[in-house]
Amino acid sequence: MSDNWVVQNLQNTLGTWNEKLAEIWTLLTQSPKAFKGGAIWNVIVNIHGALQAIGIALLPTSRAI
Repeated sequence: MSDNWVVQNLQNTLGTWNEKLAEIWTLLTQSPKAFKGGAIWNVIVNIHGALQAIGIALLPTSRAI
């Protein structure tokens, strides 16, 4: 590393920036099932199932013409 504090500061800043970009990229490319062990994905699937059941229950069962 350089003895110049400005250069050192810039190198440290760019290093931190690259680490954070790598973390963001990992989050963006991760599947929903893998994120946080899949717990959030399971909640979403359960909500989807409940909404489907409500939607089906609201459909008319038979229609008299």
